[in-house]
Amino acid sequence: MPNKIKKYGHRFIAFVKTPKGAILTGAGIIVLFILFSTTRDNPLAAYDIGEVVRKDVVSIVDVTGRVKPSERVDVALERSGKITRIDVAVGENVQKGELLLSAAGADLYASLASAQASLEIERLELAEINRSSTVDWDNARDQLIDSLEDSFVKAHDAITDKADRLFHKDGDFFRFGVEVGTDGTIEDFDAELGDKLDLNYARKGLGNTLEDWRTSNDSLSGADVVVAAAQAEQDLAAIQTFLNDLANIVNNFDSTASDYTTTIDIYKAGLSSARTSISAALTSLRSAKQSYLTTQATIITEGSDLQDVLLQEQRVESAEAQVNAVYAEIEKSVIRAPFDGVVTGINTEVGEIVAANSPVLSMMSNTQFEIETFVPEADIAEVALDNVAEATLDAYDSDVVFEAYVGFIDPAETMVEGVATYKVLLNFKEEDERIRSGMTANVDIITNTSLDTLTVPQRAVIEKDGQKFVRVVRGEETEEVGVKIGLKGFDGDIEILEGLDEGEKIVVFTRG
Repeated sequence: MPNKIKKYGHRFIAFVKTPKGAILTGAGIIVLFILFSTTRDNPLAAYDIGEVVRKDVVSIVDVTGRVKPSERVDVALERSGKITRIDVAVGENVQKGELLLSAAGADLYASLASAQASLEIERLELAEINRSSTVDWDNARDQLIDSLEDSFVKAHDAITDKADRLFHKDGDFFRFGVEVGTDGTIEDFDAELGDKLDLNYARKGLGNTLEDWRTSNDSLSGADVVVAAAQAEQDLAAIQTFLNDLANIVNNFDSTASDYTTTIDIYKAGLSSARTSISAALTSLRSAKQSYLTTQATIITEGSDLQDVLLQEQRVESAEAQVNAVYAEIEKSVIRAPFDGVVTGINTEVGEIVAANSPVLSMMSNTQFEIETFVPEADIAEVALDNVAEATLDAYDSDVVFEAYVGFIDPAETMVEGVATYKVLLNFKEEDERIRSGMTANVDIITNTSLDTLTVPQRAVIEKDGQKFVRVVRGEETEEVGVKIGLKGFDGDIEILEGLDEGEKIVVFTRG
């Protein structure tokens, strides 16, 4: 046997020395080396390797809701009576202010005719008295204009400086409740939800009132100052009511039970000052208006009597008030559309006697729709007013997308199957005839976006001792690198703010 091995060995060596043998032997060695290299243990074989890439990260809150009219109302007569006319049918589209239903009111129309006749007589009498009068009231007019401008300044200060201390602004909307502590504590003075919502909407309306008043004051030079003064009186009265409603809540709150007694007392004092200022402005404006009216008759020609003029003016005003009072009673016996919409129900018929304030007709808006949804408390902190959203409706294909935005977030929770949620209303950006009440909507609320940023898969980030790490591939080894993370995307990626560079290889996860 040894001789045979030695014999074959000599033959192999002789073969290797030949050109052909040398080539084949070299190739064999290379193949063996490759097989050895690929079969030995690879330290990275147990990992799923990824890469740091640059992309956009979008965070969304995914919820389901239902389409509903943005306006829906049940309407009733303010005055009991027999139904004489029903001018619409269920399903009919109506315009705001359109007459929908009437109750018997022959007595009211007779009273109106009488009141209008009396008013015309009083106006003719006043014209006769003033026929030869030459009135110069420039100075009184200037004083009334000054009073109008001063009243606006006091009204603006009472609302934006004093009353607004009791609200915190959420976007373009005011919400009742004041920050009383440096820790962000909000005090709402134990107000009921309904009262808070009333105050919120009243404050929003007064913003429009102040803007209209400012515009009116800017054009007083050629305006009827008596009309402007009458409107200003109404505005001051509305502000006075608003401040009184605020005071009823704030002043009835027992601040001694609070940790912020001094702060709350300061707000109470400011509110009291605002009420006093508005009361004084109202008194001053009425006085200036009356002085202006009186001055209209101070310079009159011979044969005219100042007291007769003033007395007749009062008679005209009294007759006008009587006409307006009859008109008000007539409006209580009819129902007009409060907005553009569609009639959804009629609960009476001609000839039926209905009681006052008993709902007889229902309406909803036919063009303005919104999505009502309830966001879990775990996600509500991410949602904000005016967040853009994309909605799909179950009635259509999933590729039919309707753009919307967050228009309202209820500050109070709603319990749904024992879980705290918050009602969120989303407004469609554009009207669309395909949208109908009652449709189920699937909504993606886009809460945040980070453009062209470094990202890795979220599962690549590990946490140790409160710090975040990513395992970076260094040759055939891995190294844990500390990172600072940012926005979490809906697609499973996460933003990397510090610690990594674009293109670096990373460990996404370890295979079991």
